[in-house]
Amino acid sequence: MPQISQPQLKGELYAISLTLIDGWFPILALLSVQALGAIYTYFYSLTIAAMLLFFLLWQRKQLSELKRSAAYFNLFMVSLTITSLYILVFLSLKFTTPNHVALILFLQVLFAYLFFGRRQEEQLNRVHLVGVILMTLGAVIVLFPKDFHLNIGDGLVLLASLIAPLANHYQKQARKQVSPMSILFVRSLLALPFLYLLAVWLEPQPTLQLLWQQLPWLFLIGALAFVVGKILWIEALHLLPITKVNALYAFAPIFTMLLSYWLLNQPPTLNQVLGALPILLGSYFITRPQTAKMPISTPNKE
Repeated sequence: MPQISQPQLKGELYAISLTLIDGWFPILALLSVQALGAIYTYFYSLTIAAMLLFFLLWQRKQLSELKRSAAYFNLFMVSLTITSLYILVFLSLKFTTPNHVALILFLQVLFAYLFFGRRQEEQLNRVHLVGVILMTLGAVIVLFPKDFHLNIGDGLVLLASLIAPLANHYQKQARKQVSPMSILFVRSLLALPFLYLLAVWLEPQPTLQLLWQQLPWLFLIGALAFVVGKILWIEALHLLPITKVNALYAFAPIFTMLLSYWLLNQPPTLNQVLGALPILLGSYFITRPQTAKMPISTPNKE
């Protein structure tokens, strides 16, 4: 039985730990989105994250990393993709449930495989094909529970899950050049002016009293989801293949569904359960290691 290397073990622990944090994310985000609006929630929680990240970089004397111009392209692409992804996720919570957000966002496993998992393959491996079919079936059940009419919130999350593999790819590249905190700080810094202008344009300005009431949730989103969780995510991507990290992330939607039932009194629907099963099972098949194709043998003619 092959031994698990120390970096691989660390990467797997990081990936599992972040699922426990990210399982909370749709719940916390929903509470603030209902009070402040989607974009303002993202803006204020990211502001908290940026301040925490600046303090950590200053304390660890890593601010000099921001001068590494070779990392600028990857850092810009990280900011562009991640900011777009979270705008879509926050907006989606105005139209759909946290359970749907968690399940549909997990389809990034399927898209990560389609985008990056087959670059060196000419034919689809049979085991992986089973995974693709199962995840697609699960997606159809979740997205179209009654008819082929796509809920706008589900559509926004689906678009976010399409962007996620690209964001992970650029985060993995940027991690080779700078620390996770530098990646997250630059991403936040670039995103904040755009988010503020977008929030002013689209949503009413929340009052100071309302902001103060929502501060605990905003702090939890900023500190846990956008700092601790994302550091774990980037480190896991640095140590493991993207598809494996996404597979270990499978616990997140299950955790979200349990929390949603416990805290919001929103038990999972039959369609969510029926869709979750093939999605999670399909992720197992998709992330199985690629085996060498056996040559097709022909009978010897005597």
